[in-house]
Order: sequence, then C-alpha cells, then structure tokens
Amino acid sequence: MSEHTKIKNKNNETIKAGCVVLNENMEVLLVSSDGGKIWTFPKGHAENKETLEEVALREVKEETGCEVEILKRLSDLTYTHGQTGELIRVAMFKSKPVKKINEGEKDIQSKWFSLEKAEKALYSNLAFLLKELN
Repeated sequence: MSEHTKIKNKNNETIKAGCVVLNENMEVLLVSSDGGKIWTFPKGHAENKETLEEVALREVKEETGCEVEILKRLSDLTYTHGQTGELIRVAMFKSKPVKKINEGEKDIQSKWFSLEKAEKALYSNLAFLLKELN
C-alpha cells in the first residue's frame, strides 16, 4: 500500500470505506492479510476528492480483484486503533459481486464464507453488520 495523507472528518476521525459483499449463495467475501488468522471486510483509506462509495468500490477491487455494485449504506464502524490511538470511522456498504477481474493484492487473501462461518471468523465489532444485510 502506498503511503498517503489520511483524510479526516471534523471529529478528527480518519475516514475509510468498505463493503460487505454478499453473493447469490448468501456468502460474504472476507479478506485477510495475515494468512487467515484474522478476517475482515474489504475496506481502506479515503483518498482526496473520492466519495465514500468510490473509496469502497476501489478498495474491494484492489484487495479482492472483484468489481461490485453498491446496494445500500450500512452502519458505520467506529473504533480506536489499538497501537496508535487513532480514531477511525469506516463507511460500510452492502454490495453484490459484478465480476472478478483479477486476483487482487498479492499479500491479501480473499475467501467466501457462509453467513454463519463469517460471523464466527469476524470480530464481534464487525459481525453485527451481517444482521443488516436483509
């Protein structure tokens, strides 16, 4: 990932966006950068002049190689980075896969999970988003 200036909101939260990608088999696409120990939704930092939707679409494509279509806005994730103390706000969107264009970033693994397995694989502060998919 290239280093860039972090975009912050008026509350000094770093702005990110991502997607909960749900396919027609009711499976969710998760990503891991540590060999499958920790799974999360594809998401990342906003760049200058991007809308939250553009950030989410770009990050999913970069991390997973999937182009997706946004269906609706979900709740934001808010947390404090454990090592830096940085306040973070992640705009999350429900989306569906449109097409796979490549394998995504080589140091990021992506995998489809059933909703039940996704709930177990995710931290509880992320898993609540699965309940918003209906």
